Amino acid sequence: MSEEVSIRLPEATEAQALLTLMDQLQQESDTFSLADAAEPLSAAQEADQLVQIQQSTRHLLLVASVGPQLIGVCSVAPTPQGNVGELGVAVAKAYWHVGIGTALVDEALYWLETASDLQAIGLEVQTRNVPAVKLYQKLGFERTANPATTVIDASGQSVTAIEMVYQQHSAN
Repeated sequence: MSEEVSIRLPEATEAQALLTLMDQLQQESDTFSLADAAEPLSAAQEADQLVQIQQSTRHLLLVASVGPQLIGVCSVAPTPQGNVGELGVAVAKAYWHVGIGTALVDEALYWLETASDLQAIGLEVQTRNVPAVKLYQKLGFERTANPATTVIDASGQSVTAIEMVYQQHSAN
């Protein structure tokens, strides 16, 4: 790929572009969906959330961009367990399989190790999403002891999913 990809924190001024990207990502993949997406956010609400996230040691939002165009996103949000964050990552289809998802997850793990209050990052991944499962394993995620579950994907189909977790290695 000849274009320079940047992995960074989004600016509040990019709120509308981020909302547009999230809509695009949901349309391009049946393995990506947004939790609590019943009530869409306005650009102003999204901008406020971006500011709050940047001030948190328990939340993270990263974007991948080519110039001003947002092409990927990675988020970490705390779970009810409190010391574990849930990872979400998605990349625009035109940029699949070129390492952008790996770079986003790698940056999230660096944040976990150096700037977060969390002890681990977990996720649920559909077993049919073989590239994602391999990516997470390569980066140090391990399958939990929990049995595989059946989830409904974005297109309404039942699919099998597994839980994976990455434990923090450093002592903050």
